[in-house]
Amino acid sequence: MSMVRLSIPVGMLVENMLTSGESKEVIIDRLRRGDFEGLAGKVKEPEMPFGERLATAAEMGEPWEEAIRSGYEYKFLHIGGLKRLLTFRFGRVLDQDYVQDDLTLRQLWLSTEEIATLRSLIGRQWLVHEEEGSSPSGSDTLQNSPLIQVSVELKYK
Repeated sequence: MSMVRLSIPVGMLVENMLTSGESKEVIIDRLRRGDFEGLAGKVKEPEMPFGERLATAAEMGEPWEEAIRSGYEYKFLHIGGLKRLLTFRFGRVLDQDYVQDDLTLRQLWLSTEEIATLRSLIGRQWLVHEEEGSSPSGSDTLQNSPLIQVSVELKYK
């Protein structure tokens, strides 16, 4: 079985919902029922038009429920979407946790698990390179996992 592929709007809906801290099944149930009230106050981007994103998923036939349960990858992801993904999934912010150099993001520190997750989400279009470097100041681990400096660059330039 192949990995579910999502468009940017639907993928960002999934990522935003996952920031709520609710279980995957609670998120799926609330989205199915159109009950966004309980989730809106808990997500990183409460102003996201949840109903419109679900309508887009239905219109495009994108299996958002399966994506929430089993994971997914992006069909296509531009640099702005990549930066939003880093904020939603990993809590990393441009110019605070990494820098942008044209279509490359540098000095991004992630755990081994985060690197694997990022590669699975964006690997169709983006390369994630581990770089040499020392741990960021003040912290050398994230949840007992050492941090590794990576850069993310577009595969096809």
